[in-house]
Amino acid sequence: MRPVCLAMIAALFGFTPETVAAEPTLAEERAFQAAVARVADAVVQIEPLALSTANARGEARPGMGPSTGLVVAPERVITTDFAVPADVDAAVIVLADGGRHVGRVQARDLSRGLVLLAVTGLPQRPPVEPMPRTELAPGQWAIAVGRGWSAASPSVAVGIVSAVNRVWGKAVQTDAAVSPMNYGGPLVDIAGRVIGLLAPLPADTAGITEGTTLYDAGIGFALPLEDLLAVLPRLERGESLAAGILGISYRSQDVINGPPIIAAVRQGSPAARAGLRPGDRLRRIDGLPIQRIADARQAIARRYAGDTITVVIERTAADTSATDDLEMEATLVEKLSPWRRAVIGIIAADESIAGPGGVQVGWVLPDGPADRAGLRPGDTITTLAAAEGSDKWPLESPDAMAGILAGIQPGDQVRLTYQRDGAETTVDLETVGLPAEVPADAPVVAVAAGDPLAGVLDSVEVVRLEAAEVAEPALAVIPRGKEPVDVLIWLSSPHGPVTDAEAATWKAVAAQYGVAIVLPGSADPDAWSRADIPLVLRGLASLAGRRPIEGTRIGVAGSGAGAAFAWLVATQLGDQAGGVALVGSGLPRLADITPATPDKDWWILLGPGRDDDGRGRVEADRQRLSEAGYATGLLPDEATDGPPTELLCRWVSLLGIL
Repeated sequence: MRPVCLAMIAALFGFTPETVAAEPTLAEERAFQAAVARVADAVVQIEPLALSTANARGEARPGMGPSTGLVVAPERVITTDFAVPADVDAAVIVLADGGRHVGRVQARDLSRGLVLLAVTGLPQRPPVEPMPRTELAPGQWAIAVGRGWSAASPSVAVGIVSAVNRVWGKAVQTDAAVSPMNYGGPLVDIAGRVIGLLAPLPADTAGITEGTTLYDAGIGFALPLEDLLAVLPRLERGESLAAGILGISYRSQDVINGPPIIAAVRQGSPAARAGLRPGDRLRRIDGLPIQRIADARQAIARRYAGDTITVVIERTAADTSATDDLEMEATLVEKLSPWRRAVIGIIAADESIAGPGGVQVGWVLPDGPADRAGLRPGDTITTLAAAEGSDKWPLESPDAMAGILAGIQPGDQVRLTYQRDGAETTVDLETVGLPAEVPADAPVVAVAAGDPLAGVLDSVEVVRLEAAEVAEPALAVIPRGKEPVDVLIWLSSPHGPVTDAEAATWKAVAAQYGVAIVLPGSADPDAWSRADIPLVLRGLASLAGRRPIEGTRIGVAGSGAGAAFAWLVATQLGDQAGGVALVGSGLPRLADITPATPDKDWWILLGPGRDDDGRGRVEADRQRLSEAGYATGLLPDEATDGPPTELLCRWVSLLGIL
């Protein structure tokens, strides 16, 4: 690469190739200095008006000290929310000559973490030149410029452009040393053109969710100045910009290389209004080819709420194998209304879970929509339509049916076709919301003729879920003969290793409902801790190695101190958990409630509290969860000190209700 760079330097500064070859280091040094000098007057120091304290680990946090900004227009400075956090509306702008001015927040780019400051009386600065995106390429020189350390003289770090179109297409990556002191400063090329604004963006594809942790790792990001100037007029009008949301999820769990096939369309979302459906395959967005999920995420992530995108999808006709490419427009939004699950009141038979061919009904909720429409166990639902007159969507699996229902609001009409004894019937029915309270009826596994609890010892097995590096493995009560199994993780008050005697409480109901019970122990006999979470997850993985697990029916429940720990475990499982039950308890004090989505839709059971204050807190928690879209029921006030085993297993067997 050096001969190319030397030729560039010679052309830029009028050196002869021989002079440059004789003193390449000096020539490069002069080139770097000239590039910095070209932008230096537009680089300013940002002083926060209020300082926050560092966290316990001593990491740099927003508002801790000086940072950098860039003058992008007369009396306009752009910087990052690291320098001006969300709860701060002004900052001090310090020039190289010591001049100080107050900059007031005019608007924010929430998607990229940028802040536009209006600075009255700011002396005219020379305009900066953006480097066109089309000229960006890995391997180019990249020079980071900041004034965080000193307003009088800029700090400089030299590296290269490591990659383009990072952070879902929003940023350029560089190996130049980027620190909190030069966040908000420019990253320039060898000619002094501004590549972009340095910002603490996360590398979420690598599991790094806070960009401030990257500054000493040789990874820095810059937001292309060309992109920022394109939206500068909107910011100058005081319009804060938020990330745009389309409102779809994908079938594949591989969010990078998975095929861009839609699994669910959110109710009332831009995607739903545009006509997108489950099963559609994205082909192009705004003319960009979409071959994998990452391509789609990148195309959308660069756009803002209020932007209209053009989407081309491939759709397979319901009655043939023919495909058509359809073009539609969708206007992205900042946020979606709370999502609530719509159901018709069936549990799919295990045969449907195992493979395609429609959805076979395994159980029908008494007096639910499907029951009132005449469906019975053994029927096979072959198509489902959102409303009269719309195309029928073929059902390949319960997941496909769940995806269609995800785009339907409770109370909406659907039309389905089912087969029974070779005959086909079409019915209309009205969906309902997921019930908050656990119905009295649930799918039951017949274990013996007559007494349903007869032969329990022959119907379950009790095993230790051995796993590598686990000294005290969890205990499991596993029903025989049912595949896949539903799973309940039960977390009682901490007491150290779990004993075989604890399994006896669960044998009968595990056999009756076909639910595998996982009983972890705590490392500390007096407390559950976050260190126990990996042990619980290893136990679940060990169970999955023994028996197939029904992915939509995994419940986490606990009592006493185990209730708060159950919430932590469910949070760690995320969309793998179907529900969480907190016996005798409300939510943990610091529980974070995010709105329900098709990917995270827990059925939650709470309390009741042991006294009036506790009951009041449980009811308040229930209200908060319901407003966020979660079906949230109250557990009965149990007279016994033992766990409500029958109710919990009944609840788990219903978690996959459609």
